[in-house]
Amino acid sequence: MTHKKHKEEQGVESKAPEEVTAQPVSNDTDSEVLEALPMTEAVCDAPVVEAPSVEDELKQELAKTNDRYLRMAADFDNFRKRQVKERQDLVAYANESLLLDILPVLDNLERALAASGGLKDTVDGQAGVIKGVELTMRMFHQILVRNGLERIKAVGQAFDPHRHEAIAQVITDEAEPETVVEEAEAGYLLNTRVIRPAKVKVAKSPSPAPNEEEMKAKEE
Repeated sequence: MTHKKHKEEQGVESKAPEEVTAQPVSNDTDSEVLEALPMTEAVCDAPVVEAPSVEDELKQELAKTNDRYLRMAADFDNFRKRQVKERQDLVAYANESLLLDILPVLDNLERALAASGGLKDTVDGQAGVIKGVELTMRMFHQILVRNGLERIKAVGQAFDPHRHEAIAQVITDEAEPETVVEEAEAGYLLNTRVIRPAKVKVAKSPSPAPNEEEMKAKEE
């Protein structure tokens, strides 16, 4: 009896408990949960922003690099041209100060020849001196021309403020107004640059004589 009873107790203990089945949630509970959730606005037709690809980024960087290279090349070319121009000017006008110092000597030689007049044709001694001065002046001119010096044309030319310096006006009807009629001092160019303007006298038209009607008007 005792053994049988023990087996029955073991059988009772080893009996598996009944499985608990899940109870379905009612529809009312679902509605309450949905109502409690915050409502969000639906986004319609939102633009899609695509990140630039690696190829596009490389193309942009290459374009920027190429632009910087072109700018640097242009700057270097301009710098090179300026250097060449400065060297040319340095060579062309290196003797400017020296030539300016020589020009007064040439002026005095010309004045001496102009003052001699026709003495060289009458006096043998003076004729030899004058001939020597003429030869010296001619040599001066040749040396100056070889160094790029050129005399500015003045008499008979229209007055040019860039090449001529007016020191007086001459009232005359024999020349057009604003025309150079006399040269007081020669002007010179050094390789197309004016290093000394010519000092000149410029023609001015005479004032018209007043007629009889103008005279009567003034008297009244």
